[in-house]
Amino acid sequence: MKKMLVILTLISGFVFSQDYEMPGLGLYVGGVMGTIGGELAEDVDDMGAEMGYGLGGPLLGVSYATMLGNFPIFMGAGLGARTGKIDYTSIDDPYDMMPDEATISFQYLDFWASMPYPINDSMNLYGGMLFGMPLSGTMKMDDEDAEELADEALPTGMDYGVMFGLGYALPVMDGALALNMGYVLGLATLEDDIEPVSKWNHSGLFMSLNYDIPGM
Repeated sequence: MKKMLVILTLISGFVFSQDYEMPGLGLYVGGVMGTIGGELAEDVDDMGAEMGYGLGGPLLGVSYATMLGNFPIFMGAGLGARTGKIDYTSIDDPYDMMPDEATISFQYLDFWASMPYPINDSMNLYGGMLFGMPLSGTMKMDDEDAEELADEALPTGMDYGVMFGLGYALPVMDGALALNMGYVLGLATLEDDIEPVSKWNHSGLFMSLNYDIPGM
């Protein structure tokens, strides 16, 4: 909790009071390149495997920009993703019983808020918070079809973390289309409902396209 307060203080101090054109209502779509940390990653390492980054998605939702006093605020809600990939190729497997890799993916309902700092007319830095509730999950072994995870294998609590990124208004459609790139650092220790209980956290890179609806 102390770490979160320090980060929030840095974010709020990062934003200056100045004129900033707010785009209003928008839509976004994108994907993530995520990984898994915590005790689960340590267990994977102990068995001789390696936890890495996996591609996941979609990110799909609605955004809204407004002013909170003198401060610009971006908010949004929609489908989010968390993922991670386990590489088993370094494990000695003479009978070829293990897959080469396994990708764990979770679909989330996400809520987020951020404060931008304009660099110029088309680019800004931002920092904020992300909160999410798990909806479903899958496990994919090598090239096989992904299989749904049981409810007991889903995280039992809310995920939350801090995000930092860069937004760039593309020189098309009068600047209504923007590219967002950033990083989310997960702060929540998540766990499933299977004995023995696994504990982990999510972090990763994200990229999205945001379309500002004209007149909204």
